[in-house]
Amino acid sequence: MAYRWLGILLLSAACMVGCGTGGSDGPPFGTGGSGGAGGAGGGIGGAGGSGPMCMTNSLCRGCPTEDLCDTTDDCSPGFVCLESGCDSLEGAPIKQCVFGGGGACVTNDNCLPFPGRECIDVPGEGMRCVKTTPGCDTRFDCVPGFSCENGSCVDRRLPCDLDDHCPKNHVCVAGTNGSFCARVQVECVAEFDCAGLAPRCEDIDGDGNMECAGVFDANQSMPVACLNSDCADVSAPVCETAGAGSTTVCGQYGLCRDGADCATGFDCVGLWPDGRMECVPSGGSCSNVSDCPVRQVCASPREGGTPSCQAGFLN
Repeated sequence: MAYRWLGILLLSAACMVGCGTGGSDGPPFGTGGSGGAGGAGGGIGGAGGSGPMCMTNSLCRGCPTEDLCDTTDDCSPGFVCLESGCDSLEGAPIKQCVFGGGGACVTNDNCLPFPGRECIDVPGEGMRCVKTTPGCDTRFDCVPGFSCENGSCVDRRLPCDLDDHCPKNHVCVAGTNGSFCARVQVECVAEFDCAGLAPRCEDIDGDGNMECAGVFDANQSMPVACLNSDCADVSAPVCETAGAGSTTVCGQYGLCRDGADCATGFDCVGLWPDGRMECVPSGGSCSNVSDCPVRQVCASPREGGTPSCQAGFLN
């Protein structure tokens, strides 16, 4: 049994199920990313034109009215309380209960491969392996858009409307109330883990670890995933997400094992805490995502260049 997001399109359906408000004890959750936003711009909006008013942006286009919460204790088991991305007119973050993820199960034995999880009946989701211990160990312990950093899930959602609003090797995906940039080449066990990101789960850089992989031509009947071993040109030696969605080409920005995998003028750098390294131009104003505020990431801009703290679409 492998841990899956089981069909959620990166939070798009997460809050369509009810979150209880009876003060039941929800599972603990890392709070490293519950702080202020990275500065998304926006305007004043209302739910359906007649609901309460709030400050909106690309991350949260409509004022939330359902499943509101202050802490995870306000949510049903299996749900966590997260900032929606919208703020009240007074500037306070509006929070919602969101399904925390977890694979289907029958007994606790099904959850043994994933420490800190128990088989619990989640309202609207059925029996799921729910994390019941604090913090995180891998990305699978955090909801999409959050990164596991030093044992806490940190908010790394960048608001976007288009893929072009996102950094290199990120795509713009649907969220509960808006959309955000999501990193493509992340850990996976099977292709189901890559729903909404890329069509394949492959070992892109040949280091023995699997990650979500784009394909050369998504219109083929059996699309072929891009692997670094397919990229023979020394000026474009790694798989780089390019164009619409997760269409991938041999380029200069992508996963690597060491500097020998990168083009001239590029270094193999660990921008994220999951151990994956990627080729980026030498230099830059950041070297790791932890150098950036919440709702920003350390990455090369979409048009290329040295890594810096990227904040997505702010207008």
